[in-house]
Amino acid sequence: MSSLSGFKRADGQRLSPRLAALCGPSTLTLNFASRHPNPAVRAVLDQIFPLVGFTARGDATMTEVTVDGADGPIPARLYEPDARVENPGLLVHFHGGGFAVGSLTTQDNVCRFTARHAGCKVLAIGYRKAPEHRLPAAFEDCRAAFRWAVEHAAHLGVDPDRIAVGGDSAGGQLAAAVALHTDGGPKPCFAFLMYPVVDADINAHESAWLFERGPLLSRRNAKDLLDHYVPTEADRTDPRMSILHADGLGAMPPTFVATAGMDPLRDQGEAFAARLREAGVTVESERFDNLPHGFNLLLIDPQASAAYARCCDALTRALTP
Repeated sequence: MSSLSGFKRADGQRLSPRLAALCGPSTLTLNFASRHPNPAVRAVLDQIFPLVGFTARGDATMTEVTVDGADGPIPARLYEPDARVENPGLLVHFHGGGFAVGSLTTQDNVCRFTARHAGCKVLAIGYRKAPEHRLPAAFEDCRAAFRWAVEHAAHLGVDPDRIAVGGDSAGGQLAAAVALHTDGGPKPCFAFLMYPVVDADINAHESAWLFERGPLLSRRNAKDLLDHYVPTEADRTDPRMSILHADGLGAMPPTFVATAGMDPLRDQGEAFAARLREAGVTVESERFDNLPHGFNLLLIDPQASAAYARCCDALTRALTP
């Protein structure tokens, strides 16, 4: 799929030796092109990311919970920072993984880190994945889970007016879609988007070609994963998927958009931030150069950890009364 030398330097940027090792060939040779992602691939990711995202276990307390999805109960995890916070806000978090892989397990360290650094509770959602469940299953699960969180705010111990949505990559897309397509339901106070995939036409953006072999995410892997969730042209252009081109973006809440400098999805994320600004939305955006897609999963690395802590600062500001 790719060699280390093929992706460690591009577009005037360079991975640190440590990050280059973490984003090595073993993570790039996973095959997502089969009709059904190999269960072993999902299992490997569940093993890899808890290791490269290691953080101190004392950062937050986790409780397994069940929430209402669109088609029945779905698993979730509630994280609470060990340092007591009065009247905390809540982030409803949707994991990345191209709508086909990733899990509550792959994001455990991310959620612990977020709870500690942002000083909020985090509700991580185990939504249905493709290809077993295609568009709009994941979107509908995530919207139902957000509505459940609002309805159960008192039980969760959070302010119902300070509930944000967020996620990384596919999870960022789902968060943006939930924030925009409320259909008369409750609206999140904030959208926290880490390098979201907001356009199913991956090849339409220059960064997809600059970083077509990665690091961590290649252009081909991005396309193969999307093909599981949105296999038809009608699916790919659906505004619940390609939200970059959706109408009515002015209805979005205040939004934070982080992009990684060495990411095939970089340019579409930045285009989305620009479209939101044009629509009059309050937007904070930042590009983190010399970092790959998925850097919030690589918290064992000081550079990645510091960058994600900076992102969490935006969440703190949004959820602080």
